[in-house]
Formats: sequence, C-alpha cells, structure tokens
Amino acid sequence: MLYPIIEAFSKLGLPSIRNDDFFDRLSRRYSMILFGISFIIVTTAHFVGNPIHCFTQMVDNKHKIDYVNWVCWISSSYYLPFEKPLPNRNQSRPEKIPYYQWVPFILFVMMILCYIPGFIWRRINRNCGIDTKVITSIISDMDPLISENRKDAMDTLVKHIDNALTYHRDYHHGFMYRTWKRFPNLLCCGLGQHSGNYLAFGYILVKLLYITNAIGQLFLLNIFMGNRLHLYGFEVLQKLFHGQKIEAIEKFPRITMCRFILRTLGDNIQPYDVQCLLPMNIYNEKIFLIIWFWLAFVSIISIYGLVKWLYYFTLKSRKNFIRRFLKVNRIDYYLENPTRFETEMLPTFVDRYCRQDGILLLRIVNANMNDVLVGELICTLWDHWQKQRQIRINNLPQRSNNYKTQLLDDHDNIQSDLVPLKTPIPIIHDDRYVMLSPRI
Repeated sequence: MLYPIIEAFSKLGLPSIRNDDFFDRLSRRYSMILFGISFIIVTTAHFVGNPIHCFTQMVDNKHKIDYVNWVCWISSSYYLPFEKPLPNRNQSRPEKIPYYQWVPFILFVMMILCYIPGFIWRRINRNCGIDTKVITSIISDMDPLISENRKDAMDTLVKHIDNALTYHRDYHHGFMYRTWKRFPNLLCCGLGQHSGNYLAFGYILVKLLYITNAIGQLFLLNIFMGNRLHLYGFEVLQKLFHGQKIEAIEKFPRITMCRFILRTLGDNIQPYDVQCLLPMNIYNEKIFLIIWFWLAFVSIISIYGLVKWLYYFTLKSRKNFIRRFLKVNRIDYYLENPTRFETEMLPTFVDRYCRQDGILLLRIVNANMNDVLVGELICTLWDHWQKQRQIRINNLPQRSNNYKTQLLDDHDNIQSDLVPLKTPIPIIHDDRYVMLSPRI
C-alpha cells in the first residue's frame, strides 16, 4: 500500500520546469510533501503493531483481549480526566473521540485539496493557448552561456509568443460588437478568452483558491476532528507562554475510556468500561501541531503573494518591469521625432501588444529563470514588435504628400479615450502598433 505512495512522492522533488511562483509552490508542492510524510507516518502506526491497547483485567485469553481492543478501536472511545469519576448508568458519557481511525484519510483528503488549484491552473494554461510551462521548458533548454547558440531558438520562441498573443485577440467589427465590448469596459477589464486578461484573471482565481484552501483546511479539520481544532495553535502558544505542558490541551489524549457491551448466555447483557491507550496520538499531536502552523504560515504568505501580484498587474508596474530589462540592454524605447515631443513606445508595447497575459507570461518566466535569459527574451520580443510595426508602416499607402496624418480607430480603441497628438503618427490598422499619447 505504501509503495505507490512513496513512489509518487519521489516525483515531487524540485522540478526543472515550473509555471508558477514560490508562493504557489508552498501550497501545491511543499504542503503535499508535508501531508504525504505525515500520511506515511500515521498509516505505518495504524497498520504496524496495534493502534490501541486496552487494559482488560477481567479477561486472560489473548483472543478475547484482541476482541476488546478492536471493538474499542472501531466504536471510538471517550476522554475522561483522572480527577473526574466515571459516570454511572444514569449519567451520559462524554463525547466520543471521532477522528483517530480516520487520520490517514483526513491527511489524504488534505493532499488532494492542495493539488486541485495547481490542476486548475494547468487546465487554464492549456485552454487559453499560452502554455507557460512549454515556454519555460523551451527557455530552460537553451545554452545559458553562449548567446549565439540560443539565437535561433530565441527567435523561434518569440515568434511562437507573438502568434499566441495574436490569436488571442478579437478581430470583429460592427455595431453589435462595439456595444458588447463596452460592457467589459465598464468593469475596467474584459474576461473573455480573447480579451488579453484571460490568463491573468485565471491566475488571480487560482491564487484565491490557494488562500481559500489554506484557511479553509484549518476550519475543515473541525468537521473531521471536532474540538475547535482551528484554534489549536493559539492554545498551544498560550500553554507554552504560561509554562504548561502541551498535553494539558487534551485534544489528543493518550489514555481514554471505552464502553462496550457483551452478550452472554441467557441474553445476559453486561456493560464494561475499560481504560485504553492510544499511542498513535503521540504522533497525531505533533503532526497536527506542525500542520496548523504550516497552514497559518501558508495562508499569510499566500495573501502576501496575491497582493504582490495585484500590484504587478498595474500599468505602472508592468511598464517598470519591461523598462528595467530594456535599460539594462541599452535599448531606446522612445520614438524619434523632429519636434520637442517624445512619443514613448513602451505603453503601447505593454498595454496593447503584450497586455496582461503577455506580461504575466514574462513574469512567470522571470520567476523561474535567470535575468539574462529573461532580458534577452524581452529584448528579442521588443525587436520583433518593432520590425512588424515598421513593416506595417512601410506597406501603408501614402495619404499625404508631407506625412501620414490620420490615426485609425481600431476595434479595441474608443475614440474618446485617445488624446489628440501634435506629432503626426503613421496610419496603422492594428492597435498593437498604434502609439499612445505623447509625453511632453
């Protein structure tokens, strides 16, 4: 039983190909490893040796002792401190401990819950066509030292990214389309597969699932195990602060009481109360204490990661991200004009060409690769965009003897949102190559 599980965990090492960040891997990978190790320990304690030992002084036969042990194991026992007397026949007994038979299954369910958000993220990648894992894999196979050896591969990769960004655009026209497009604009973003925000929205959704998973599992333990386990860590800290032992919390008692009934000849029903030892609760106490602090830590880190990525999706952060690599590689990102006005091409590249999904792709690559390869990828993508833009300009007809003066309003633009330019700008029929308003 344990062999396939151990074999599965041997594949959970640090992979060479990643398509998420460190905050995601805390939940998706390291949490699964922690729960998996705990699962193996608890399962071994269950099936190797006896998980329960009951003090049965009224029987001396080994088979009868085994019978009492297994009856108390499957029927659950209850905890009663030694300073309290046993209840009589007319008194109700304390609530039974419901969880110790099911701890391996509880840990297995927790592992599955940690796996689900990562599975959803992979499905979103495949559905949208921008497979971050494939692109990261291609970059990882490049020669990290000699740029000449990876030039062809980098050019091929950039063309692949350009095609992916191109296919995920809307190419429709007409009154109904413009009316439909205004609804996402009222929400400040579009969520369609061709909106440029599909992958980014899916990534935020997955991060929310990671947070919900980490916080929700703390409260889900109450359903499985009861006894206000979501406050377990705070109670432990309180006991340690006052110099008391952790065992005083009594959430994982070692010694419990078990009540069972024996039917003898003549329908003589005899109730018995026996004292039982649960040695596995020694492991359960430490395991769930570690799990509680781990889930609390993952919850805080995941929330921080979500806030960080929400900032990354702002236009200022996206521009600064691309600008940093362009500056390092000494690439000018301003359009040369004979006047005193400068038209910055960076907002056009970021907001209209890459859009949210393209920048998300580059950031994920940056989170898993070194800056040299990421900078080369961004610069190659920038050069490719510049060449395609120049080709479109050269192929357009001459509309004026002096210059091409009119800026076409493409399907993704709203005329009222554009600021009139004093500097003439070429006619380009695709908003990926249309310059935004000038900077004085």
